Amino acid sequence: MKTKNKQAHLEIAGRDEHALVNLFFILLKTAHLVEANNATYLTQSSKFYVIFRRLVDKYGKISIKIIDGRVFVRDRIIKFNSDSLVNATAILDNWRQIGLGGITFDDSLDNRQLDKFIYLIAKRSGTKADRESVIRRLSDIGIEGISLLGIEKKEEKKLLSEEKRKLIRRTARVTFFKSISVVQDAMVCAEQDKEIDITKARRVVNSMIDQIASDEAYMIQLTSIRDFDDHTYAHCANVCVYSLTMGVRLGFDKLRLSQLGMAALFHDIGKVRLPGDLIRKPEAYDENDWIQMQKHPELGTKTVLRNLKFDDYSARAARVAYEHHINDDFTGYPVLRTKMPTNLFSKIVSIADTFDALTSGRVYIKKPIPTDEVLRKMMYQMTVKFDAFLLKLFVNIIGIYPAGTLVLLSSEELALVTKNNRDNLSRPQIRIIGDRFGPKKEFIEIDLSQPEQAGIGIQKIIDPGKHNIDLKTILQMDS
Repeated sequence: MKTKNKQAHLEIAGRDEHALVNLFFILLKTAHLVEANNATYLTQSSKFYVIFRRLVDKYGKISIKIIDGRVFVRDRIIKFNSDSLVNATAILDNWRQIGLGGITFDDSLDNRQLDKFIYLIAKRSGTKADRESVIRRLSDIGIEGISLLGIEKKEEKKLLSEEKRKLIRRTARVTFFKSISVVQDAMVCAEQDKEIDITKARRVVNSMIDQIASDEAYMIQLTSIRDFDDHTYAHCANVCVYSLTMGVRLGFDKLRLSQLGMAALFHDIGKVRLPGDLIRKPEAYDENDWIQMQKHPELGTKTVLRNLKFDDYSARAARVAYEHHINDDFTGYPVLRTKMPTNLFSKIVSIADTFDALTSGRVYIKKPIPTDEVLRKMMYQMTVKFDAFLLKLFVNIIGIYPAGTLVLLSSEELALVTKNNRDNLSRPQIRIIGDRFGPKKEFIEIDLSQPEQAGIGIQKIIDPGKHNIDLKTILQMDS
């Protein structure tokens, strides 16, 4: 009840406020690509200034603030559509690096000052500039109608008690394994051409959202467990975890996260319409096998529409099932007669699906590939297969050594990566679980990003299967 009341008091921004913010972010993006005298930029700048004058004449100073990852104009929240959200998230991440929490425009601002400011901020993207240096530069070039605000810090979370932490992780484990069971039940129903009960799926997806919000790193650790009889079910659960984590980082609300999670959970449901011998084939696929396998997106769309009650959830799931193998340059499959941009959910699931497929060694990829190699491969293909911004976001979440990865340290000790450090992806938090003499009686937690750990490094990733290491048991010992 408290959450609902709190949300109800967040006033939604009006049409002009939404237009102002969207045009402002478009200007910043355009300034990366063209000079200030470009016709496209000047057109957008004029539109922004007209709306700005209308608002400032009515209300006085206008502030754009970022609080807890959300954007406010005049203390009214902005609700982005999918395309605007991607643009905004990229810019806000840059602002966070600068230490910029918002901007106040007063009524003295003119077009000339605005354009100078836009290009000043755009040129600071990707540099080591901070807010103070930008403020000094504003003064140097004579811009007086703009003030830069600091970041409004979140109230720091209290440290969890050990018992509370263990309870959260036990709940996360139950939720994760339940999601695999839900996928299995749904696929069995689809295979028998029965209607799929979506209630259980929604319930488990909503629980996954809560668990990711409580302990994102542990949910990602669970995706490293590989000892399942049918990997298709676990693969769908893994893709759901990765997709929801991206959705959380993008600032999706609970409804959109729930719809994204459902679509990710059922993205491969079309495989129930393929011959079982093809799915279980131990040898490498030949050309005919691939032709068959490439039918599963279309079959998935038909299965969702046939076996799920039609609503917003099933409509989004049907589209993701169809599009998740269509690349950003429109290659891939199915082949489109008319080239139309794929949905944001499809772009997210495509990245999560590819990563899990390559790192887990699923049926038609016989040998799992180390995560660092997979990420290099995906980054190399970024301009062809994936949305560049979303892939960078995914890499920032996963890190070079994803949570749940076993690594060999320079100290010749064996460690489990427990959490990535956002500002130093090559130096994660780890749990030392063994050395050359065998398992440790007590696990040791260390943060490789801390100065006192500078003498310890990661030498390589270890495949637990090759060394008979049971990750599931290790994860359960932690909680």
